[in-house]
Amino acid sequence: MSDSKSDTTSSKTAKKGRPRSEKSKNAILKATNSLLLHLSVQELSIEAVAKKAKVGKTTIYRWWPNKTALVMDALIQQPGIQSPLPTPKNNAEAVIMQLDKLIRLLDSKNGDTIAQLFSEAQASGKSRKIFSDTFLTPLIDAILFSIEQGIEKKEFRHSVNPVMAVDIMCGPIFFRLLSRPEELNDNFRESYPKEAVRLISA
Repeated sequence: MSDSKSDTTSSKTAKKGRPRSEKSKNAILKATNSLLLHLSVQELSIEAVAKKAKVGKTTIYRWWPNKTALVMDALIQQPGIQSPLPTPKNNAEAVIMQLDKLIRLLDSKNGDTIAQLFSEAQASGKSRKIFSDTFLTPLIDAILFSIEQGIEKKEFRHSVNPVMAVDIMCGPIFFRLLSRPEELNDNFRESYPKEAVRLISA
């Protein structure tokens, strides 16, 4: 009888704990995004996030192995970052939309954060992998898929190397982000994606 009571109590405690955990996690993500409005990634510290979110540092490390992982997760939680694109008419339009979305993302306060994360990630293999897995790989895979489909449907030249095409298309965008961020503007966004697609079109 006492064992049954104990099990019931444990079950109730577990149920109460989960929402509380989720609340703490959301508070940490919110605190991170709030601090990034005024601090660079380099200036941000786990201690500052913990203080603002009113949690212990160990609570943060329960979910994220380091600062890069935390900032990437906070970034992805922001409204609009993961919003789906409209349905494209064809693969050429899909690539244009994907490049347009990337330029819009980088031509914002988030662009500064991503550039800082890129720099921060170079110092650590673990951070570099988190940055790649969380941000770069999903982006590259989406563009790569559209290019491969476009080649198959003869929208793009059969001789195009899809992996090389992604590098060629995304390279100038990241180059501007890291060297001339002010040139990631509306003029570039309106002209570059179409020009990039034109170069591989059949």
